[in-house]
Amino acid sequence: MITNSVNRLLVVLLLLVLTGCASTARFPDNPALANVNSMPVERKANRQDNDILLAMTFSGGGSRASALAYGVLEELKHTPVSTNESHRLTDEIDLISSVSGGSITAAYYGLYGDKLFTDFRRDFLEQDIESELTSKTFSPVTLSRLTSPTFGTGDVLDEFFSSKLFAGASIDKLLDGDGPQVQINATDLFKGGSFGFTQEQFALICSDPAQFPISRAVAASCAVPIIFSPVTMSNRAGSCGHVPPAWFYTALLEDGSNPRRHQRARLLSAYLDQENHPYIHLLDGGLTDNLGLRALIDKLIEEDGMWNTLKRFEQHNVKHIAIIVVNAASVTPSQWELQNTNPPDSAVIDAATTIPLVNYNFETLEYFRQNLPDWQREIVEGQCQDQAPCSDQPIYLIEVNLQDIADEALRKELTQVPTGFTLPEGSAKKLITAGRTLLRQHPEFIRLIENLAER
Repeated sequence: MITNSVNRLLVVLLLLVLTGCASTARFPDNPALANVNSMPVERKANRQDNDILLAMTFSGGGSRASALAYGVLEELKHTPVSTNESHRLTDEIDLISSVSGGSITAAYYGLYGDKLFTDFRRDFLEQDIESELTSKTFSPVTLSRLTSPTFGTGDVLDEFFSSKLFAGASIDKLLDGDGPQVQINATDLFKGGSFGFTQEQFALICSDPAQFPISRAVAASCAVPIIFSPVTMSNRAGSCGHVPPAWFYTALLEDGSNPRRHQRARLLSAYLDQENHPYIHLLDGGLTDNLGLRALIDKLIEEDGMWNTLKRFEQHNVKHIAIIVVNAASVTPSQWELQNTNPPDSAVIDAATTIPLVNYNFETLEYFRQNLPDWQREIVEGQCQDQAPCSDQPIYLIEVNLQDIADEALRKELTQVPTGFTLPEGSAKKLITAGRTLLRQHPEFIRLIENLAER
């Protein structure tokens, strides 16, 4: 359906341009930050239990990912932390890092809190979003604006999300410490790296987060190439008095000793060269990280380890560090392997986009797993030198993955739900139930709940 709409759109736009109807519409610019010192200090989330640090990552995958993430949050809401039935694990979420479809759920929860559990299914998951978006895109006013070289379908998606879900709310509402910190991630198309909508990133490019809409960040995170145009921002680095952190200058000299941190610093240094990089073009966050987990890994790389990161954010006294990775990756149908004819273009595109993401997801998780023993050891050595007894496994890595569904028929059905904004009838409920069940049955989640109960 989306492919057909794109073809129709291209034909209409070509006709408008050929008939001399090009518009002068322009993308909404991100307002400048006058002085970095005027940016509010990023506050810690208001957790009830200081023993628990809970971080979550929501993957891409359109509304399939949105629904799975919703199901995991719903299970956390129904999981008490202690004998106090009103104290739930959702009260302990510190951070949500998201990409693409997962960003819709993350942003909605970050903005509205528990309203997610009463309104989100009705407002988004159970709606024919693609039809609504198509109608908006093909309205005469929108078609006219789309003939402009400075206004694209990514901007239309921004407007749609604003009117449909976020009501023009600014992204600082996701960063202010009222509930979990929510980091929405996109891909910087021409720098080839992830772009996180964080206070650090806004300070780096001298842009005011209090005047930047949540809808625009979510649109950038969801802007699948070809279907949507990039979401463009202005880079004003150097105009607001921002000074990069100390690790940045050290890392620029570590090309031999710490290549990952050096690479991270080089990516960020490109923004400081504002003269040669005055504009930033953003697309789907899944192009660089389809799990949302790279944002956590990047922070560990910047601070050179888990223990340094915990100290940097004043979390070094926590006893339980739970990282829940919600992975809604799809599986490419293999029926074409039964035929000797050339697969259609749609099947080729599907496979060409799905396979690299699945492989990259594996590598990202494997990097995390391989480093987990060292990170565990850092925490134990840092926290427990003069304290006993101490936990020797304070980190709980919990992956909620559709491919772990035990029922083969259900697993095949849900992993092949199309990656779009409209779910097949009945799929939302099945995905939500799957998210709840997979989390509840995960061995590391069970270990976490048991350890919390023993305190």
